[in-house]
Amino acid sequence: MQNKFILFLFVGILSSCSSLSSLNFWSDDSEEDITTPAELVAFQETVSVNVAWKKSFKASNDLGSFKPAFYAGQMLVADSDGDIISLDPKTGTVNWTKTLERNLAAGVASGFGKFIVSDTEGNVLGLDLDSQEILWETNIGGEVLANAVVDASLVVVKNSVGELTALDSSTGEQAWTFRSQLPALTVRGTGEPVIKDGMVFSTFDNGRLGAFQLNTGFFLWDGPISFVEGSSELENLLDADSSPVFANQLVFATNYQGNLTAFDMAQKRPVWNSKASSFHSPVIGQGMIMVIQDDGSILSFSSSNLAPSWVSKEYKIRDLSNGAIFENYMLVGDLEGYLHVINPMTGKTVGRKKVSGNPIKSIVTFGGLAYTLDQDSNLVAISL
Repeated sequence: MQNKFILFLFVGILSSCSSLSSLNFWSDDSEEDITTPAELVAFQETVSVNVAWKKSFKASNDLGSFKPAFYAGQMLVADSDGDIISLDPKTGTVNWTKTLERNLAAGVASGFGKFIVSDTEGNVLGLDLDSQEILWETNIGGEVLANAVVDASLVVVKNSVGELTALDSSTGEQAWTFRSQLPALTVRGTGEPVIKDGMVFSTFDNGRLGAFQLNTGFFLWDGPISFVEGSSELENLLDADSSPVFANQLVFATNYQGNLTAFDMAQKRPVWNSKASSFHSPVIGQGMIMVIQDDGSILSFSSSNLAPSWVSKEYKIRDLSNGAIFENYMLVGDLEGYLHVINPMTGKTVGRKKVSGNPIKSIVTFGGLAYTLDQDSNLVAISL
């Protein structure tokens, strides 16, 4: 027990998930410089990055957990200090602000006339979108480090102790719960579950993907993203801290020190994989599947036959954010606040702009704009 506690404390001291890449347990290139971020190189600019508006909230977002939500013409943003802000996504004009007397742990989820937030004590709150009044509050036994997902009748959340829980969206009462087997050592962070075709798909800290019936929580199937291959606790970290993504009948998931794995929903099993190590969801666009690895390199595969395509090492050790497809390009942010525009077909950089003085932690898109959120909760709206 003492050994388990020491290992957990060691990982908790690390400033972010991506800092684990410097430990180099997964890399097989012993001659490579794994401590110095790659210098930015010149490129031929064919895409201009424009800032539409900026807003600063000045709260901690070290893990990148505070992703905004969009609903009924509003952009909803939460911060760690307990503020929830409604903005016009086109102009950044503030519609209203709601202050909760608590520290929040993740961003906003919204839908069906309500929005959902969670605090650091494991409480999940449902609020009315029109009045901003708290409708219900439920403790789920562990901190929620990723946005919930909202269905017409259920709110699905995943907590830090490996539990996937569905709550009644009207009352907050627990509808069902599933507890995964938690490894002795995990990385702080978690991916959002995804609702699709009446099912809930979620990755877990044990490096597996699971599928559940939405209404009942009935366990349908699960499978490994990768298998344990190391001889120590650190080498066997297989956390899957990102959401699965879908392409036709395939579900793609990644994990740390593991694989990019494709699961066939009809066969209910993994059907393909390729070595990868990532805390981010795969990015699908322009006929390509791209994986932003924890060391800053980017892998790509054809979405039609899963054949390997280009590999980019241009942004090694630059602590890259998640990637997002916008205007047929992939956007990704880095530790110096640069936003990079990458052609998914070639892997070449075609645009770049410094939009923040802090590390960019997440990128989302909505309508005709993309949005970056940095480590200090500064929000920037971008057009190309």
